[in-house]
Amino acid sequence: MTSPAAARITVVGGANMDVGAQTQTPLLPGDSTPGHIHYAPGGVGRNIAENLARLGSAVALVSVVGDDAFGHDILAHTGSVGVDVSGVKALAGQRTATYLSMHGPDGDMALAVNDMAILERLTPALLQAEPAMCPHTDVLVLDCNLSAPTLAWLLEQATQPVFVDAVSVAKCQRLVHVLRRVHTLKVNRIEAQALCGTVVDTVDDAQRAALTLHGLGVQRVVLSLGALGVAWCDADGSTGVRSASAVPVVNTTGAGDALLAGLVHAHALGLSLPRSVEYAMACAEITLSSTFANSPDLSHAAVQSRLAAATA
Repeated sequence: MTSPAAARITVVGGANMDVGAQTQTPLLPGDSTPGHIHYAPGGVGRNIAENLARLGSAVALVSVVGDDAFGHDILAHTGSVGVDVSGVKALAGQRTATYLSMHGPDGDMALAVNDMAILERLTPALLQAEPAMCPHTDVLVLDCNLSAPTLAWLLEQATQPVFVDAVSVAKCQRLVHVLRRVHTLKVNRIEAQALCGTVVDTVDDAQRAALTLHGLGVQRVVLSLGALGVAWCDADGSTGVRSASAVPVVNTTGAGDALLAGLVHAHALGLSLPRSVEYAMACAEITLSSTFANSPDLSHAAVQSRLAAATA
């Protein structure tokens, strides 16, 4: 297996600005509530790329942003952490994808609005017309924010392993007809339910769902169960489960992105799927304990330290 330093990884997916608001008192409909507002670069694909860079992978991001202040901020920040952003195209006259969320004093999300229309511009025609958007790569990572035609085109073109993040119940349906092209699929419980048509409530359910997805053509499946841990199915149809560790949860946003980044990096290290899951879960745990969707504390050394402590 190629070493992670030499392996070239390309992530194609969403890059957006996350704008969050949290209040000190309960939100009142139709009224202005005191609180604080913050913004930071986000998006599933972009988050995965940043996490991979923090782990030490050579990673390029392919996406689209608007030629506006948010777009410029995303490019500057993402490039500063070591991601190659030459494949991110700034489109004149378009709005950068934006995710707006509002949270009450308990931290739970009260409502959210996403404006992701610009990703419809990330088409096969655009990818073919821009050489920087189709770099040679050893591993391809996709998120289901991409349109169905773009997902299908990328999967049909790929000759390298393709890792895919299902993103949501609605968007994972874009994979139904191309599951056979997916090397590793990361889903959560409700996304697995949507793709399998069966209820996933227990760890046993999760293993059966992972095996079902494998039977539908996916080579490897990793199913996140939140506090219950992770279930998986390997390329030979073997299933397994790893329980979650108890960690202080500061923010759940970005934990799934860190999990997939960990799976990709572990693949580049040549680890088996069970060991890759352990590595990826350590990435997610570090992120859960951070205020940010991309933990500044995430690194290969930090993951190794956490894994060593867990076995001591």
